[in-house]
Amino acid sequence: MKEIWTTMASMMGVWAFCQSLLQTVFPPELRFASLKFFYRLLNWFSSYCYYDITEIDGVNTNELYNAVQLYLSSSASIIGTCLSLTRGLNSSTITFGLSNNDRLVDTYNGATVEWEHIVSQRQSQTFSWRPLPEEKRGFTLRVKKKNRQVVKNGRDGNLLTFATES
Repeated sequence: MKEIWTTMASMMGVWAFCQSLLQTVFPPELRFASLKFFYRLLNWFSSYCYYDITEIDGVNTNELYNAVQLYLSSSASIIGTCLSLTRGLNSSTITFGLSNNDRLVDTYNGATVEWEHIVSQRQSQTFSWRPLPEEKRGFTLRVKKKNRQVVKNGRDGNLLTFATES
């Protein structure tokens, strides 16, 4: 058992040395370009494509975010392990939604899609004319590349158009 810990400590020392050597020898621009190339290569081999829908687009509220939230709350397939329940002021209806950083599998025109509600802390602002919320929220739609056209041009229209009409 002692040999395993010794080997792990040696490997971590070698890793730290190599990392500091790479940071010293290669400029940050080259490291950034190589990481960008690596991510593009991985994306090319990935079988999924992703669509991001943020709550705030620049300084304006993204209406599509609210439409997707409404679509998912009215969807019959809203069964998940952790759902968010809300009720508006002076309203009797309860709305179901995805909890923070939770996923939901949905079916649209025979294509299986996955919605993920991503919530992260926003970096502190120095000064802004319009204060932004402390949390950064958005949905990510994950679709298999072979089903991309079904979602974009399905028989009922575009999935995101369908979400805005619901």
